[in-house]
Amino acid sequence: MERVEKNKGFTLIELLVVIAIIALLLSILIPALSRVKLVGLRILCANDLRQQGLGTMLFANEHDSEVPMTIGGAANWLWDMPFDTTKQISDYAGFDDNKTFFCPANKVKQHDDARFWQYSWLYPGPYPNKEPLRDESKLRPDQLRNLFRVLPMVYMFDKLNADRSSKLPTRLVTGEDAKWIRKLSGVPNASAKVMIMDVVISENNNWNFFDIHSGGIWDMTQQNVADNSNHASRQFITSGSNKGPKPEGSNVVYADGHADWRRFENMKHRLSYGQWFWW
Repeated sequence: MERVEKNKGFTLIELLVVIAIIALLLSILIPALSRVKLVGLRILCANDLRQQGLGTMLFANEHDSEVPMTIGGAANWLWDMPFDTTKQISDYAGFDDNKTFFCPANKVKQHDDARFWQYSWLYPGPYPNKEPLRDESKLRPDQLRNLFRVLPMVYMFDKLNADRSSKLPTRLVTGEDAKWIRKLSGVPNASAKVMIMDVVISENNNWNFFDIHSGGIWDMTQQNVADNSNHASRQFITSGSNKGPKPEGSNVVYADGHADWRRFENMKHRLSYGQWFWW
């Protein structure tokens, strides 16, 4: 009579070896996948910036080389953008959604949160939770000029008083002259002049880039939402009072229209204006 052998199962040692191999592979793959995700978000953000840069340049082509500037009103910071200015940029670039003004790498500033997209319309609040967007269709032209959005981008466009004098500082922290953009035709070395970029900011006198308590959003949200930079790296700052992540860098669109990635190591604190702005 023929004897049938039973199937032999895995021993405990074999199972432990397989589990150890899987754990090793995961330890190698997960950081790589995380890196791929970061790069993917960076690319998406760069595409949005290019669209904004295109809209700016097409607008300038039809307005005697002038970029869309803030004239009057209370919008002073480099990320403040009047309601009608975003429309000018989007109309000329040919996109009709506000997502293009928000970097997908920034998990705080969201396109469907009125506290950012319609910031000064809601300020001072308080609005501790995410707010739905309001209908802007019935706003008057003067309201569209004076109400402003807070975006996760920095714009080097000049901001003017009613007499067309500049509201912005004339000198940077580095000692350089602050050359804000009014006309693209008047920009020397346009290929090296920053026009629009991902926001890289820190708390005043502190290397804190992702949990910033100065600025209006901290007060509006009853200290529930802090300001932040766009692209966090996997490296952490371990010296001083800040233990948070270090910025990875910023997508930059230059005054000649081309875009590039600038590593944080190549950036400087150049402006103290409510917060520290880096580029």
